[in-house]
Amino acid sequence: MVEFALILPLMVMLAAGIFDLGRAFYTSITITNAGREGARYGTLHPNDQAGMRNAVVREAQNSGVVIDQSDVTISCPDEVAPSGCDRSQPIRVTIDFLYDEMIFRFLFRTGIQMQRHVEMQVP
Repeated sequence: MVEFALILPLMVMLAAGIFDLGRAFYTSITITNAGREGARYGTLHPNDQAGMRNAVVREAQNSGVVIDQSDVTISCPDEVAPSGCDRSQPIRVTIDFLYDEMIFRFLFRTGIQMQRHVEMQVP
């Protein structure tokens, strides 16, 4: 019983750390998929940046991750058209997300900054 009482806090911390790491990876995959959905929407509607942002936010919310529209940046490498990308140009959707829903907040006081980007070409 004494050994169990000594090792139990370490085992609980290890299990909670594994749980946190799994949630962080899930969040990373979710924001990547949300960026992909925004870029896909952009290939169909290249001049609708608000629609691309909405597609990113909606896809993330469907997976349980809340992304603000201000965290989403949409760009084209050659900003020829002021309202959007032209044909045969890639659309780049970048998401900056701060993951701070951790159990052990004392290890990462400010959270973990995640940045993902997805590029797709407008047909």
